Amino acid sequence: MIRKNFISRKRIKMHPVKFGIVAACTGILVAFLTFVTVGLVNQKAELLVVTTYKLPEAKSLETLNGISEAAWAVAVDGEVVAGADFMEPKVRPTASTAKMILGLMVMEEKPFSLGEKGETITISEDDYGRYLWYVKNGGSNSRVKTGEEISEYDALSSVFLPSSNNMADTLAIWAFGSLDNYREYATEKLSEWGIVDTTIGVDASGFDESTTSTPEDLARIGAKVLENPVLREIVGLKSADVPVAGTLENTNKLLGEKGIIGVKTGFIGEPSGYCLVSGYMEKERVVTVALLNAPTREKSFSDSLSIVESAQEVITETPLVAAGDVVGYYDSWWTGKVEITSSDMAGAVTWENMDSNVELLMDGKDGVLKLTLAGENVAVPVEAGEYNAEPSFVERFLHLFGWKKADDGTSESAGDEISDAEYDSFDAEYDEKDEEYDASTNSLGDFLANLTPVTEAPTENCTKKYGYLMLVNPNFKVEYDFIAARKEELISVSATYGILEFKASNGDNLMDEEAAKHLDEMLAAYTAENPGHTMGTRSCFRMKGTSCGRLCAATGESDHHTGLTCDLIDTAYGTELDTDDYAAHPEWQWLKANSYRYGFIDRFPEEWAGGSMSEPLNVDENGSTGLFETWHYRYVGVEAATEIATGKYNDGRYDSLEHYLLATGLVVDLKNAICAEK
Repeated sequence: MIRKNFISRKRIKMHPVKFGIVAACTGILVAFLTFVTVGLVNQKAELLVVTTYKLPEAKSLETLNGISEAAWAVAVDGEVVAGADFMEPKVRPTASTAKMILGLMVMEEKPFSLGEKGETITISEDDYGRYLWYVKNGGSNSRVKTGEEISEYDALSSVFLPSSNNMADTLAIWAFGSLDNYREYATEKLSEWGIVDTTIGVDASGFDESTTSTPEDLARIGAKVLENPVLREIVGLKSADVPVAGTLENTNKLLGEKGIIGVKTGFIGEPSGYCLVSGYMEKERVVTVALLNAPTREKSFSDSLSIVESAQEVITETPLVAAGDVVGYYDSWWTGKVEITSSDMAGAVTWENMDSNVELLMDGKDGVLKLTLAGENVAVPVEAGEYNAEPSFVERFLHLFGWKKADDGTSESAGDEISDAEYDSFDAEYDEKDEEYDASTNSLGDFLANLTPVTEAPTENCTKKYGYLMLVNPNFKVEYDFIAARKEELISVSATYGILEFKASNGDNLMDEEAAKHLDEMLAAYTAENPGHTMGTRSCFRMKGTSCGRLCAATGESDHHTGLTCDLIDTAYGTELDTDDYAAHPEWQWLKANSYRYGFIDRFPEEWAGGSMSEPLNVDENGSTGLFETWHYRYVGVEAATEIATGKYNDGRYDSLEHYLLATGLVVDLKNAICAEK
């Protein structure tokens, strides 16, 4: 008999209830640990730099004391800031103020430096004949003789001080070969400078009525004269000794009064009366006052002086910030508000409605408050209070359960800044996700076929439902709630792809994830196709708009709020944005020609700018954008970018996003911000 040996095992049985409790506890523990682990890994830890600084209010230009019976204008560094014109026509003969144009053109064609005399001019028989002609016809003149040699400096002194008509024509013919050549050159140069209401006549002196201008243009021209060191010295001379002509007296009797350092008088009788362009320096700023149609020489002096005195009261140095002023703060859920204070004081010349922009740029604890005031940069060093750049493990853990550091109330932020509560939570009406067009499952044709026009104006930006085709401009605005929520959806193109960043407005270089991927591919192709060139960004997503004239958009109206846009910079050309400069480079032309392959478009092409950039913003019903920016590229997806770049709906010419949306039927009214309804 075979005997089998068995090992006895005692089966331990657990009560079903106890087993369920253990299993539930284990599940809860696993879920909790998973929640904590995933939460700690995925938590966003981002410091937000908030600017609270506001420029002090400038004195009103309306208080500037003008002259009701004459035409006048005031310019600062060539920018007209005030003026009045009660006379007709608006364009009048310049008289001898035309000699300012001649002086500028001669220094362009035959330049020389301060302390030098320039080239030598030999007086011909024709030059002597011109002298006799002006003597006979009552024109201001300076004596010359055939064969005389006179330096360029002395010739310019003869033109500006006694207002010599004959020397003006002599200089123009010497420098340009003929008066016709001078007229052509001067006309083209003035156009380059944006001085468009001035016409060069048959002479260079202004003796003939055919040279005409406006007070605004003459104020701009006067500023350019004072910006030239040689001309500024000459127009500031009360007298000068010139060979043959002798001692020449300056006709401008305001020199030295109220700091006036030039620039030119003129008289031509009834058409323009007595004319005077006066200029002075306000710190580093050039202020010019142009006056036309004064009834007497004495009145031209007294009226001009009155305007200068008034201008000096309202265009003046203003304290901007004092040491210790709170100019902004770092904000995050683990720090609360950490004040950023100025380390120094600063001031600048300001006036009402001047173009300005404020940026608070931080690099850790230290930074700078950058103020751009009508082209002048003022940089004030700033310093942040104590803070941790990243939250601790404990803070991250507590934040999973809703903890955040409370504001201690010490920040002196401006009253209209967004509070923590407003920033961290939004009304339910903005929580709903807008329906977005999915190019992977629907064709554009199918999408358009399901749209019908909306008959009533919308209450919010209706293009948000179009995803990558969303439109943000002065007509299609977005609220701050949308902008802040949008920011949470974006990634850093610098951190993710190593794309270089130069002078970013808010330091985070954020972009939509898909757009960022395509941007990286496009910039890699750019570098490969253009050896020696590297492209980075100057600014991508922005929480706030800017106020700096035609090239800027206010908060709620900027394409940068979409998270689909970057201003691009080629480091070979520097780190500043320059429309004229970039358009001239073949590498930049490559970008416009090829960007659509990666889903990007030139967002503001010149042909859709809506007019000269000196004109008011023009976002109209036909597709004009109001802007011309060669550096501003926007992601719209490859299909739409291809149709825009190849002009599918614009006769083969580069399209604007505005016109494209109108032509495809996605938008039915660009002016009143009305979309089609799906």
